[in-house]
Amino acid sequence: MDIHRTKAYVRLHSRKNQKGKILPVYTNKDVHVCANCSVVYEGLFCNNCGQSCHTEKFTYKSVIKNFFGGLTNIDQGFFFSIKELFIRPGYMVRDYIGGRRVLYFRPLQMLFVLGAIYMLMVQAIDPASLKEAPISVAKELELEWGDRNLLKWVTDSPFIQSVYGVIKTLFSSNKALEIVCTLPFLALATQWAFRKRVNKVHYNLVELFFVRTYAASQLLIVSMIMLPFTGDASKGTPWWLDFIFSVWIYSQLFNTKLSTTVKRTVLMYLYAGVLIVAFVVLALAFVVVLAWTLDLYKVN
Repeated sequence: MDIHRTKAYVRLHSRKNQKGKILPVYTNKDVHVCANCSVVYEGLFCNNCGQSCHTEKFTYKSVIKNFFGGLTNIDQGFFFSIKELFIRPGYMVRDYIGGRRVLYFRPLQMLFVLGAIYMLMVQAIDPASLKEAPISVAKELELEWGDRNLLKWVTDSPFIQSVYGVIKTLFSSNKALEIVCTLPFLALATQWAFRKRVNKVHYNLVELFFVRTYAASQLLIVSMIMLPFTGDASKGTPWWLDFIFSVWIYSQLFNTKLSTTVKRTVLMYLYAGVLIVAFVVLALAFVVVLAWTLDLYKVN
């Protein structure tokens, strides 16, 4: 094949990916009477209450569609969004943030639906990973500081043991919640790493939170695909695959060169690591101080 023709095809494919799916323009000017509020209108939806002009009779197909839609609140945008996440993830997120939201499934809702499906798969394939083991702060942290009074008090404190048990049970039973707790750190780290505007592109912290939410959904789908083959829920997604997906999303989202995107993505993960470690240290310090205060209150 001619090299020039190949380059032209690549450019055409790239432009098509950037534009995404274009909705057809509705040109029918038929007049309808709303079955809900009796308002006369033109177009597909009532201008007063928003009801569709298509009110078909109930069939077996509609019953099945309503049943699954009521259980999961999934529409056609769910599967279309999944397809877009593995074809043009950065462009898709940019479209959603920019206002093109009819075609796509909402990010947080998508993450929790995928998280629920993933936990069902874990229950069927690797149920042992969901069983509760005896909870011990000292064992989990693998502390070997001897018989120091402070360490012994921390590991033997009923309050700290109960707080640790609640957190561990909560996160082990809800994959989506575990992911959501890391999203603010990744969003803030992304804002710091890409703080210099490139090609006049800039997003606020909330928008970057949704960017990372879609990225988390992408990784969760990969984990669901890998789980039947590995049979072990603890393995998760390889770190290098997470990095590649992040570079892919950021390069399309910020429209930057590959080398620039790789450097800033590495910086983003460094920032995120520092933020998470700092938060964990502060949270542990707060719990220890609170437990110490409660013990003093009981003594007095």
